Amino acid sequence: MFSICSLSALFHPQPKSIKEANLSQLHGRKIAIDASMQIYSFLIGIRQGGPNNAAAMLTNEKGEPTSHIQGLFNRAIRFLTEGIKPVFVFDGKPPDIKSGELVKRRERREKAQQALAEAKEGGNVEEQEKQEKRLVRVGTKENDECKRLLLLMGIPIVESPCEAEAQAAALCRSGEVWGVGTEDMDALTFACPILIRKMTFANASKSDVQQMEYGKAIEGLGLTHDQFVDLCILLGCDYCDSIKKVGPKTALKLIREHGSIEKILENINRDKYGVPDDWIPNEKKAKAEKEDGADEDDTDDEKDHTKKNDDNDEAEDNEEIEPIYVKARRLFNDHEVKTGLDLKWTECQPEPLTKFLVDEMCFNPDRVKAGIEKLQKAHKKNVKPQSRMDSFFKPVPGAGTKKKKPATGAKRKGGAKDSGKGKKGFFGGKKR
Repeated sequence: MFSICSLSALFHPQPKSIKEANLSQLHGRKIAIDASMQIYSFLIGIRQGGPNNAAAMLTNEKGEPTSHIQGLFNRAIRFLTEGIKPVFVFDGKPPDIKSGELVKRRERREKAQQALAEAKEGGNVEEQEKQEKRLVRVGTKENDECKRLLLLMGIPIVESPCEAEAQAAALCRSGEVWGVGTEDMDALTFACPILIRKMTFANASKSDVQQMEYGKAIEGLGLTHDQFVDLCILLGCDYCDSIKKVGPKTALKLIREHGSIEKILENINRDKYGVPDDWIPNEKKAKAEKEDGADEDDTDDEKDHTKKNDDNDEAEDNEEIEPIYVKARRLFNDHEVKTGLDLKWTECQPEPLTKFLVDEMCFNPDRVKAGIEKLQKAHKKNVKPQSRMDSFFKPVPGAGTKKKKPATGAKRKGGAKDSGKGKKGFFGGKKR
């Protein structure tokens, strides 16, 4: 995921592309939620501990984490109570190109593990909590438990073949959902029409959500979709490294001036900006072959001995190597997703849901009962949802349609003649 701050910095001067509203204003909307991001926020945010002990995740009697279950149960009820229809989208297998990012994450976890051990040895509680959060990982077990919970609650899930944000964006583009709820701004690079941020709110009753409209955003930046994808790659994404010393403003300037990464690479000052080797693999290959040729001093026998192998490898050596940014661009434009999904919101299953939460997760029976009652009430209310307020508004005469004026001197109702002069409308302007 590229830097949220980097892209937000470019979007914020454009008031038309970003709106803020209370969660209740999403009433009646179908929203695809990035499940992994929600689960992760619960695992690091819902904790308990004492004054001299580092806060730890909630666990059941077996010592298994339950923070994600508690958080998701309450969050999903909150959405449904507000009249929102959520569908939770889960990650599938990461693309091969993402392996470099996964290696970096593993290295960061190893450093965090070492820092945690040092913090424990030194009795630094604050540092312990910090490093433990860095070690949190949403694994198969946590995902499977959340899928089970959601289905028992009557909420649909989608298991992506690859990246969840790509799948969620596809659901939004096809009209199966209205928007995508995630903090991962990669969703915009997948041409997600409406991105909703800040749904992982801390104070549910007072926090506003942020709506970002993709079409208005790239229009405000003065870019095409292809140029926007290249801009996001320049800002840095999970699929490849970025050019060093190129920040948001410089990246936007370069895209506007040159139109594509290929043209930027032709014109950029290589001494000033560090271009990764895998962005220009063929240049590096040619340079290496030239240096090898200059250093070569084989005897005739040695040359004869290696000629056969060289001939066999000649075709492979002449093949162009695809730059990493081209692979990243293809993933954003042609990602593997599921289509034609039948999303259904159903009644919850009280008995198996209670058994799961109370017997297996050791939740308080009274709280579970109260939660199930809220679920049932919300379902009945949402079966025939109240019409959204914006559906009551109709086009104002004059905004796209022309209202016929009576001819000058023609009789009006009641026998009076129309003078033909413009009359003042409700908003102080002349009628058109």
